[in-house]
Amino acid sequence: MKRKLALLMLCIAALSFAVRADAADKRTFGIVYPIIHPFFEGTSRGAEDTAAKMGIELIIKGPDRADVAQQIEIVENMIAMKVDGIAIGPTDSAALTPLIDKATAQGIKVVTFDTDAPNSKRLGYIGTDNVNAGKHMGEVLGKVLNGEGKTLVSMGIPTQENLIQRLKGVKETLAEKYPKISIIDEQTGQGDPNRTLANIEDMTNAHPDFNALIGIDAAAGPAAVIAWKAKGLKQSVIVFDDTDDIIQGVRDGQITVTIAQSQYVWGQNIVTELNDACDGKEIPAFNDAGTREVNINNVNELYPKK
Repeated sequence: MKRKLALLMLCIAALSFAVRADAADKRTFGIVYPIIHPFFEGTSRGAEDTAAKMGIELIIKGPDRADVAQQIEIVENMIAMKVDGIAIGPTDSAALTPLIDKATAQGIKVVTFDTDAPNSKRLGYIGTDNVNAGKHMGEVLGKVLNGEGKTLVSMGIPTQENLIQRLKGVKETLAEKYPKISIIDEQTGQGDPNRTLANIEDMTNAHPDFNALIGIDAAAGPAAVIAWKAKGLKQSVIVFDDTDDIIQGVRDGQITVTIAQSQYVWGQNIVTELNDACDGKEIPAFNDAGTREVNINNVNELYPKK
């Protein structure tokens, strides 16, 4: 009896050790958004679904407003926690580059997503070729206005590299192919919904002869929907992203076209690429999930009503 009891206790101890060892060996990845926003809900779902299958722990955080210092603090905390990998969408690429390099120097695998920090030691970028995405928007604008008209621009956080690149792409396309389309006003909402809405209202009041509004960040579309409903405006609106309010705005006619990205795929790629990097595998320097154009003709096909 004593022998059986001893063997049982030994088995329990071995099992307990195995459980502790498994918990200790479980990888933890941090995901740091430039700002907490519904746009990134798809990224979280993609990452969580993939992490659950792979037995990986996730810590998902981001500033509640456009605050570089807050994002830096989040990354510092993750470095102190000694996470295995970090995926970050830098609010300010230059400001976050030293933190990315600090993390990699400590053996933490780092990738960027949504917006890049190309001068850092990050292993790869997951997201969209934002210059090309901006050129796509410029082409849509050119066709919607038949090559001529006055345009307003709602910009987001002015230091965010992906937004800088998008606007660059738009302006390059207009200069090269649609020189009769002019940008007559450009305002920065800093990613804040209320400030973005106020800017759009101010611009439409100041320039009643405008022909179109383009929105460079995720805050512009929802703000434009509110403004167009309130003011009964009929001018064209071309924006980025596919949050529920933007998609409904396409259905209802406030949004003419939105350029949608693939946030869910970003989340999947974040987890698989960080895990591959931890396994010593090479990962892509740039993983482009592409963009697609959503308008009244295809919105119900691409986004069936629930």
